[in-house]
Amino acid sequence: MLSSKPAKILLVDDNPRVRSFVRPALMEAGFTCVEAEDGETALEKVESEYPDLVVLDIMLGDDNLNGLDVCKKIRQKGLRIPVIFLTIKDRTEDSRYMERAFQIGGDDYITKREELKRLEQSMGLPPAEFLGTKSDIEELIARIRARINLVKPDQEFDNYLKIHFAKREVLIRREDQWQAVHLTSTEFDILESLIKARGRPVGKTQLMDMTGIDGEASLQNHIWRLRSKIEPVPETPKYVLTYHGLGYRFHESS
Repeated sequence: MLSSKPAKILLVDDNPRVRSFVRPALMEAGFTCVEAEDGETALEKVESEYPDLVVLDIMLGDDNLNGLDVCKKIRQKGLRIPVIFLTIKDRTEDSRYMERAFQIGGDDYITKREELKRLEQSMGLPPAEFLGTKSDIEELIARIRARINLVKPDQEFDNYLKIHFAKREVLIRREDQWQAVHLTSTEFDILESLIKARGRPVGKTQLMDMTGIDGEASLQNHIWRLRSKIEPVPETPKYVLTYHGLGYRFHESS
């Protein structure tokens, strides 16, 4: 059973004009939207609001805490919230800059076409053809939906296992009550990676690369501990299944 709550988007941009036309579009598309105008506020709202995705201006007008710094701090907290960077044309042309954006944990980026268009108009320049024919808001919403749909903000399986991905929280039902289960960061990464595969098997090597586990024996130990914490009967797992000869997969029991 999936949560019916709308996904919550944290919109981080120091330009109030950008926020003024992005937020209504996000809400019209069915999302809940909270705002931050600087990096410090953004980090506070990540902790207090538990957003399901962050739309993050890459510059933020603060040399001490720009969008890259904010993303890095989010990842240092162990949070895997999807981050979509907002940037303007000159940054997308700097391959080293964008490479760093992905290395520190960014998931996607989109050019702020409307903002770039206004800049060109203020300088008396004719807008580039693609700026006049396609809205960056439409593309942003499409990219948000694609990222949100990889993993739902909350998922519940068999009325037994419940996961809140933004909070990195796992609960199981015992004696008709939900009880929190403590997973290590690596155990949660394994579980999240398998669920993202949507029933497809994930190879051992790929799973080790995705979670930073060193060696197949270590992976097997992590799988064993994960099963011991979330499975009703760890000896006969119903969620984290072994895919013989390849790796593991997550089975959404019906």
